[in-house]
Amino acid sequence: MFRLVFVLFSCLSATTLPAQDSLLLGGDIQEVNVRGHKLNTYLLESPIGTSLVDLRMMDNMPRILGNADPMHYAQMLPGVQTNSEYDAGLHIQGCDNAHNMMMISGVPIYNAAHLLGFFSIFNTPHFATMQFTKSPSLPSYGNRLGGFVDMLMTDTLRDKASGDLSIGPISSQGTLRLPVGKRSLLTVSARQAYINLLYGRWLKLDTEVLRYSFGDYNVTWLYQPNDRHQLSIDFYHGYDNAKYSDEDYLLDTGLKWGNTMFALHLNSLLGRQTRLKQTAYVTHSYNDFKLDMNILSAQVPSRVTDVGYKAGLQQGPWSGGAELTLHTIKPQDPQLEGQLSIDHTKQDIQHSLEASLYGDYTLKVGKMSYSAGGRATFYQYGDYRRLAVDPAVSVKWNVGAVGEFTLRGSLKHQYMHRSGFSNMGLPTEFWFSASQDFPAQYAWNVTLGYETWLLNRMYHITLEGYHKWLYHQQEYNGNVLDVLYSAYDLHSMLLHGHGYNYGINLLVEKRKGRLTGWMAYSWGRALRRFYDGRFDGLYPANHERIHEFNSVLTYKIGRWSFGSTLVFASGTPFTASRSFYLINGSIISVFGEHNAQRLKPYFRLDLSVNYDFKSRNGRRSGINLSIYDVTMHNNDIYYRLKIYDNQFAARPFSFMLSIMPSINYYYHF
Repeated sequence: MFRLVFVLFSCLSATTLPAQDSLLLGGDIQEVNVRGHKLNTYLLESPIGTSLVDLRMMDNMPRILGNADPMHYAQMLPGVQTNSEYDAGLHIQGCDNAHNMMMISGVPIYNAAHLLGFFSIFNTPHFATMQFTKSPSLPSYGNRLGGFVDMLMTDTLRDKASGDLSIGPISSQGTLRLPVGKRSLLTVSARQAYINLLYGRWLKLDTEVLRYSFGDYNVTWLYQPNDRHQLSIDFYHGYDNAKYSDEDYLLDTGLKWGNTMFALHLNSLLGRQTRLKQTAYVTHSYNDFKLDMNILSAQVPSRVTDVGYKAGLQQGPWSGGAELTLHTIKPQDPQLEGQLSIDHTKQDIQHSLEASLYGDYTLKVGKMSYSAGGRATFYQYGDYRRLAVDPAVSVKWNVGAVGEFTLRGSLKHQYMHRSGFSNMGLPTEFWFSASQDFPAQYAWNVTLGYETWLLNRMYHITLEGYHKWLYHQQEYNGNVLDVLYSAYDLHSMLLHGHGYNYGINLLVEKRKGRLTGWMAYSWGRALRRFYDGRFDGLYPANHERIHEFNSVLTYKIGRWSFGSTLVFASGTPFTASRSFYLINGSIISVFGEHNAQRLKPYFRLDLSVNYDFKSRNGRRSGINLSIYDVTMHNNDIYYRLKIYDNQFAARPFSFMLSIMPSINYYYHF
């Protein structure tokens, strides 16, 4: 007698058969049919508020100038505001980019974007997953008010060599994974631009010359002497180098910025339920801006270097740890020589200290789970000392098939500020330490989340509401001309105030089948209240988008795979000019209420198609064709003064290219 066994298998849940049902398997099974849907999602299962992204997703998604960047797709998640083309930051649940912490295996990186923010510094094939946390409540997260993005390496050894190669129109990148014996793995990645080599002749126009290059290099060595210990060494170095010159104006401009990071990690299994993770690291970021003219020479350097150690211990429901960080910071320090030389307030090198202890305990009672903990931090910069305790609590209620509810509340402090002329991925942003004049920032956070699964976990739905109260916020109120034509003083260039972020995020994800992906909707407000002179009042933040809809879809059939991303969002606020007038031949603008107007809504559709050539012996190669902004929609970035035939008016400025196609060759082995 034939027995037909139908098995519905889910990769994300293990099902244990009851004892009486196991008797059905006692006979001889002559035929077994396994039916189900293959799990194709790239959003791995994680707690509400955290997204764990499988970076293999980048293989099938649209690319910008040949680069598939994880930060670009982090903006497609609910609660993250989409950037305009000249914005290099992440704005998570209304927070500023300065409130986030970007990391490589838990080590902070202070400037994670290349020119104009089109792609980040991360060599995607070098990493296995990206952990993205919107509103962290666990005390183990560092001293930041916003979100956390951590690029994580694989912790699995390999028995044979493998690699990835990608050749694009402006840069190429490659990753090589080499087993070194049976107990270690060496991973090396590099990305290098060749814009000057291939396009140098097109970057020259009459007397104007533009040069630009960038590179990213990663080395990771993983060593596992036994099953209880794992040692890894991480190294990263990246740079941007841009030059612009104009012979007619005797002008030479140079912009250089970059990062270097070195870290030593040791993970130990001390018992069945006891794990210890330790990291010692050095991370350095630098910005240099130089300007040479016939009447003026200017330099605007800034630096930040961290030396740190962190240890985290987990034993069953208990977890705790310690962190120590020494900051050495050189804030933006203008240096001018020439006919327009003006005395500026010199910015001294700042040395500050953060020392933290944290702990957390989780208790499960039936369908309820309770977690409570705190983080105590001692901070010192000169005579400014602060001891703060940040509590964190959360409650989870599992209602079975109905879903799960999560309520979280926490207090977070941040002891570093960031400011600058713009957020365009240029070396104009800089960090400075909290002090008596610029007190440490802090924020109260409350979030309520709900998630459920439908149709045998084919669909995943999450809904989250949040409210944040932010204190001691700073916003830069100057521009690059202030450095050249007025006495520069950092304190006078900053607005001081508080902030309020609140909103809701909805995610609907399809996880199985040929067509997978997600759609997300976010509604949120990011308001800032300033108390400085003419800016006294409540205003929307510069990056606020009240409504936003995002869609990320992939479809695979045979050797073909298709990808698309869609963004439709409210315009960001700006301060409009009410009138212009001339004084001694100079145009003077009279501005209206701060951030009282908004740009037009933002819309963009990106498409891509991959074709895989025939695979042989585990080797796979193919061609990717991507189109950025298929509909050629002109998205306004900001308003600027335009002059035509002695007539001048404020007009919107859009990205110089309305559409960007690119072709890319890839090879995996």
